[in-house]
Amino acid sequence: MTFFLLELVKFTSFWTLAFILGNWVHNYRIKVNYTRKIHHFALLFFPIFLARHFPHQPSELIGLVGAFGFVWTLLPFYFRKNNVFLERCYLSFDRPEDRPYTLLWLYTQFFASIVIVISVAISAEIYFGIFWADIGLLVVCLAMIGDGLAEPIGVRFGRIKYKTYALFTKKRFFRTVEGSLTVFISTMVVLVWFGDLFTEKQFFYAIAFLPLTLTITEAVSPHTWDGPLLSGVSGILVCFILICF
Repeated sequence: MTFFLLELVKFTSFWTLAFILGNWVHNYRIKVNYTRKIHHFALLFFPIFLARHFPHQPSELIGLVGAFGFVWTLLPFYFRKNNVFLERCYLSFDRPEDRPYTLLWLYTQFFASIVIVISVAISAEIYFGIFWADIGLLVVCLAMIGDGLAEPIGVRFGRIKYKTYALFTKKRFFRTVEGSLTVFISTMVVLVWFGDLFTEKQFFYAIAFLPLTLTITEAVSPHTWDGPLLSGVSGILVCFILICF
């Protein structure tokens, strides 16, 4: 697949998913807490998934444009007023408690997450000879699957709540212990899934360190900004394990 065809696939997939999820929220009253996590995961996972299975060698500049394609993918939302399609798509991740910072948090979170994931993935390929997309997928799944499941499970089943803060506001938000435990379990499942990237010894230390560390990281991270911190901690620990064990 050429670069422009891949970008077209990503762009079309994003807006199709946004419209479907927005209709779920509008027509079936599905909680946006659920749909937004599907969005977040897809926006990070899908581009790396395509790069893994349809590798190509664009120039560095074009590669950088593709990596930060979310910028122009999300830009139309600033012009959503009186546009039924854009407003419906926007419903899929616009939590009422995030207003008026929804897009600000979304842009800053994805920018930081992508910088971290790309840096870790390229470093792993240079120093350990592991294809960058394999490590990129591992870091994204470690950071996003547990976090993505934590919110809906916390909303549906959470009973033990604790406060957390957010960037750019003094307002306080809540997470649940049940949601945080989901991160622990999900991290173990992801490590088993990507177990072939590690030696037996490395896998043992990954299981020993990552689930608990990511659970604590998710618990203390700022509201809506847990993604970059989870990505950073995941990437650092994965590289540490590959280097030291």
